[in-house]
Amino acid sequence: MSERVAVFGAGMSGQAARKLAESLGCEVTLFDEGAGGQVFNDSAAGFDRFVFSPGFAAQHSWRVRAEASGCPCHSEPAYAAMHWTGKLIGITGTNGKTSLTRLLTDALQRAGQSAVAVGNIGRPFADVACSDLNQPATWAVCELSSFQAELPMGLALDGLIWTNFAEDHLDRYPDLEDYFEAKANLLRCVKSTAPVCLGEDVRVRLNDPRWPERQACVRADLLSASVFAEAPQSANFDLALKLWNTLGLPEKALVDAANRLRLDAHRCERVGRLGGVEFWDDSKATNFHAAEAALQRMQLPVFWIGGGAGKGGDLNGFARRIAPKIEAAFLYGAVSEQLRSGFVGTECPSQRFERFEDAVRAAAERASQTSPSVVLMSPGFASFDQFLTYSQRGKSFISIVLGLMDHALTN
Repeated sequence: MSERVAVFGAGMSGQAARKLAESLGCEVTLFDEGAGGQVFNDSAAGFDRFVFSPGFAAQHSWRVRAEASGCPCHSEPAYAAMHWTGKLIGITGTNGKTSLTRLLTDALQRAGQSAVAVGNIGRPFADVACSDLNQPATWAVCELSSFQAELPMGLALDGLIWTNFAEDHLDRYPDLEDYFEAKANLLRCVKSTAPVCLGEDVRVRLNDPRWPERQACVRADLLSASVFAEAPQSANFDLALKLWNTLGLPEKALVDAANRLRLDAHRCERVGRLGGVEFWDDSKATNFHAAEAALQRMQLPVFWIGGGAGKGGDLNGFARRIAPKIEAAFLYGAVSEQLRSGFVGTECPSQRFERFEDAVRAAAERASQTSPSVVLMSPGFASFDQFLTYSQRGKSFISIVLGLMDHALTN
């Protein structure tokens, strides 16, 4: 009798898990709260295994019932890993996961290996696991979010990098400790002889003698123009180099990949200059740590655009930390009122706007009075109140800035 598998979520992750399960001869039922699948109304007793897309939090009634059944429950990447015949490297962290996933995948290919980037980076691992790439010689470099790490059964990692840990996703987790523990599940998934490379703040938080202090790495051939030449990416490269050397791979391939890598769109990109004002798009900064890292990079007075949809966390503390680093704050979106209250009592003036476009225009106008300066859109929050994705938010920012430039040229 074929195994009966329940897959939860009809998006990319769920559809990939369904495809993989069906390719294995399983009897699959797809459940979704929208139009893409059935509603999970009846007992969990009719299934042998449950696979969850990352959108299903631990408190979701469907997941509660599935876990209470005693049957195996997996995240989609963990289910895929059960059926993966190649090697598997996990990459996690509050920030820096995507860049390192791309770096290691490119470096492996430069070293003559078969390698593919999977997971939270965009391509579901289950999709690759039922493709021709599922071969013993193939490396899968898997970006793993805390959501995907919550149900790790099936993951067996040949290496793990955990870049850093900072406040994020407190709309999903009761507190920081729960968020940390979700990621810490991955430590128990690493094979006994495989390398584990931890960022300094992760190691300190673990307070465990099994994770000794990281030794500095020498990067003699890393170009000054490399995105990994400056903090915080330089610390991430150290972790990648430690993993790379432990695996016995040729260092030149990693250095070449690091020198050629370009960051994803909307990650601290300079859009252009108008008069004495530079405009920077950092829409991918959807948490406090990422926004603070972007501010640290800026060398000129900063007029900061922030806000969006909240994910929990200490908004007042965030405002107080960044207030000394900016000339003025231009706030928009669902968190704007609460965020503005955090600037009260600081020396940083702040304004609140209902529309994102109005915040951008106001920041540009104010910055033009203090040139040279920077207008930095590094929101620190999710985009989902006014935009579908951070990419759409970044494209909107670029469009507004280019419109301002066109207007200046024609007047």
